Amino acid sequence: MRAIGGFLLLALTACQTVESPQPIIDMHRHAPLASSFEPDGGPGSMATELREQSVVLSIVSVTSPAQAERWSDDTSDLFVLGAMMPCPKNLAERYDCFPETDGLPDLVWLRDSLESGRIGAFHELMFNYDGTPPDSAKMAPYWALAAEYGVPVGVHSWSGPPPGRSIRANPNCCPDYDGEMGNPNQLRAVLHRHPDLKIWLQHIGSDGFEAAELWDETLSLLSDYPNVYLDLSITNSLLPIEVYENSLVRLIEAGFEDRVMLGSDNVPIALILERLEEIEIISDRQRAAILYENAAEFLDLDADTRRKHRNQ
Repeated sequence: MRAIGGFLLLALTACQTVESPQPIIDMHRHAPLASSFEPDGGPGSMATELREQSVVLSIVSVTSPAQAERWSDDTSDLFVLGAMMPCPKNLAERYDCFPETDGLPDLVWLRDSLESGRIGAFHELMFNYDGTPPDSAKMAPYWALAAEYGVPVGVHSWSGPPPGRSIRANPNCCPDYDGEMGNPNQLRAVLHRHPDLKIWLQHIGSDGFEAAELWDETLSLLSDYPNVYLDLSITNSLLPIEVYENSLVRLIEAGFEDRVMLGSDNVPIALILERLEEIEIISDRQRAAILYENAAEFLDLDADTRRKHRNQ
């Protein structure tokens, strides 16, 4: 019996020392545009991919009411669906998201979806591509809804891709494109009106060598509004790792290491994790904050949810 008891003690000790994988929140993913073909598997395939990388929650843009319904069916514990807006008109005079309502979600549908929990974010707000100022009259009711329901809002920031890159590789795309609409200063009037809005700036650092950097405007907005966070999507995956490291250092030295969240923009999570691990000046605590803790704070996740995520 003593031998069996010793074996049990060793087994229990081993179980106690096994650590759960680091949970990850991906703040920046996309379902296909409404004008695109959605491949077989759809949300199920994305859910499998994310769970394999220990992603416990992901903000995923949707671009039509039908898509929102389809993506909320079976994976609601993993996905928070975000309504994309305003969608740019292309040269064929049509919209690639919410085409029935000219690139903006129908307000009645959106309120009903917020009320039911089917929509839990606004993401990605594409002011650059549409050429619309964030504080324009057509956006006012959407900001008001975001403030009323307290949902997070992801804003495409900085000047964005040059002609011929990313979505602008499509020659029909974005005749009204205006990179200045991604300047964080454009959000000041909105935040003045709705100071408690939870906004995260997307693609910080991603202009790289293509356009003038907007670091001063970014750091100033972060300083003035503690409810503004950010992701470094594209910077964290497709730009030279030196650009990624320099961006993280700049944010940490400015005192904003608790605002940086992971955003994949559909780039494989494994690549992003590998690059983050390569940056030796980032501590384990800072990595955990980027991968999970900062987003958990931003999203105001309760203690039970965080416990469940950590134990997976």
